[in-house]
Amino acid sequence: MTLTTVCGTDLHIVRGEYPVRAGLVIGHEPVGVIEELGPGVTDYRPGQRVLVGAITPCGQCRACLSGHQSQCGHGAGWEALGGWRMGNTQDGAQAEYIRIPSAQANLAPIPDELTDEQVVLLSDIASTGFSGAESGGVRIGDAVVVFAQGPIGLCASIGARLMGASLVVGVDGDESRLKMAQRMGVDVVLDYRQQDIVAEVKRLTGGGADVAIEALGTQQTFESALRCLRPAGTLSSLGVYAGKLQLPYDAFSAGLGDHRVVTTLCPGGKERMRRLMDVVLRKRVDLSPLITHRFKLADIQEAYALFGERRDGVFKVAIQP
Repeated sequence: MTLTTVCGTDLHIVRGEYPVRAGLVIGHEPVGVIEELGPGVTDYRPGQRVLVGAITPCGQCRACLSGHQSQCGHGAGWEALGGWRMGNTQDGAQAEYIRIPSAQANLAPIPDELTDEQVVLLSDIASTGFSGAESGGVRIGDAVVVFAQGPIGLCASIGARLMGASLVVGVDGDESRLKMAQRMGVDVVLDYRQQDIVAEVKRLTGGGADVAIEALGTQQTFESALRCLRPAGTLSSLGVYAGKLQLPYDAFSAGLGDHRVVTTLCPGGKERMRRLMDVVLRKRVDLSPLITHRFKLADIQEAYALFGERRDGVFKVAIQP
């Protein structure tokens, strides 16, 4: 391992909100150098720099072969969230060494022109955020509203711009995150504490957004995103929800408004990582400003405290062994 980060999901695990086995090493955003190759892994060499996606599909099961690698069935059929192994069902990236599952399908060589910091965020937050725009079917000229401008939501905003949206509106209540969104090119930022978001989005878009992306995972933001849509608009959900999630009948024309609701989990695999690195290599996007703090692995408790408490304008923290 040469670089990784702390993710919001890691915080949920540390706080006991997402159960994993006792003693598990967490973390799922690995950049490193190949130390040793297992049997059956070809076309790689020790010493080679690689990026691995947070989702590590087997590449052979029905889910993977159908294009749904995140729901990998580990060589068989389908399994919900089955592609997420590192830091979930096996030891993860916040360590000096990591074993990569299904390595042949997941090791993505890093171009010499790119640094570790330029690629580490592609593993999870970029792949996840961009997928929100992709799954939402953002088209050239679309108006898109993104609820929450944390790491995932901001990457969704950036992804919407990459896909050709002519207006991207970012919603949050954290001043530092709204400033980061502006810095990264979000067209309009709205503070939900100070204005009626639904009314303002409809004013800005002339009647409603083409696509709304929900990246927080609460009933309130889900409902607000739905209410921001025009008829026949799409709600793309990146949130992780707990309890009952309800769709108020009036928010989607009693089911007759041709609205579409889609969900997605971070796409993984080496081809996904290759494509994302190519976007960075060709200077279509630069996510390195999102890394605001850096720590050594020995100081990881301090990193978690800073990230969890959102102190000092923190956005993403990088961890180096």
